[in-house]
Amino acid sequence: MNATQLIFQPILPWAALAALFVLLVGGCIALAVLTPARRGRWILRAAALLVLGTAFTRPGVPLQTVSQTAAAAADVFVLVDTTASMVAEDQGGGQTRLAGVKEDMTELLEQVPGARVSMIAFGSSAAVRVPLTTDHSAFASAIETIGPEVTLYSGGSSVTEARDLLLERLADAEEQNPANARLVYYFGDGEQTARSEPQSMAEIGPHIDGGAVFGYGTTTGGPMKETRSYYSADEEADYIEDPSTGDRALSVIDEDNLRTIAGDLGVDYHHRTTGTPLSAVHTAPQFDEILVDTEGFGGITEYFWIPLLAVFAWIVVEATFAMRRVRALARLHSTITEGTP
Repeated sequence: MNATQLIFQPILPWAALAALFVLLVGGCIALAVLTPARRGRWILRAAALLVLGTAFTRPGVPLQTVSQTAAAAADVFVLVDTTASMVAEDQGGGQTRLAGVKEDMTELLEQVPGARVSMIAFGSSAAVRVPLTTDHSAFASAIETIGPEVTLYSGGSSVTEARDLLLERLADAEEQNPANARLVYYFGDGEQTARSEPQSMAEIGPHIDGGAVFGYGTTTGGPMKETRSYYSADEEADYIEDPSTGDRALSVIDEDNLRTIAGDLGVDYHHRTTGTPLSAVHTAPQFDEILVDTEGFGGITEYFWIPLLAVFAWIVVEATFAMRRVRALARLHSTITEGTP
């Protein structure tokens, strides 16, 4: 948020505040029309009420603080397959592939302390779930909530669906922090259901300094339950059927595709199984820490007191008018009293 941008925090909802002051100011204007002798005073009161209404909106300017924090000189991009096949139950112990992915991503996050991390999920389309950030708690929350595509809306998908989006994000990261190392980690099962062939990922290789491709699933395959919500699993859901046989459909890992992706990126490929920690097959490189400027929200400087000064001036004027009336009434009362026999 721009530090010079004016914001408002009204003491009442906008509709209620507007209705109140329309009524009050409208009353003053009506009285100004009906009492020509006091028109100036009523116009002054209407203006004072408008100023008071401005004060009630509590105008202010947000303040931003800049602090320096230590961060690793690395940008880590995590690509996550969220196609329906990732809920295939062949990861071991009845777990889905996606459950294994979540465990590995959590461990990977622990291996890159201080690094900027980003998550790109892909299925029939690709989307940035977490933009580059040093807020690892936000990334951890995204790991917990990520789920597969809703079966009803999923269609053919490519294992390289995230390619173009990743290239864009890498270019942005390189422009922002050219000295940072860039790592790419790919989590998926390699199953290509789109009619087209996977795109080459070789163009990405020269832009990165490392990473890995992790594969999930088995060659015998696993059955998949229908998914109806991105954020939660439905235990009562039916298994997806193979329309040609009527039996449960099986998803099979395609390690050839995964090895091709790893070769294009210039990184290693690892097949993952439940019960084996990620550190047994891969350890992320460590990077020197650098000081980076971090902008934060430092509160709001409020300026409601400025229009209130004008309101106080109005009160002084009203008090002066009132004192004059009181004195005039006192003199009138004295005159009447003295003239009474």
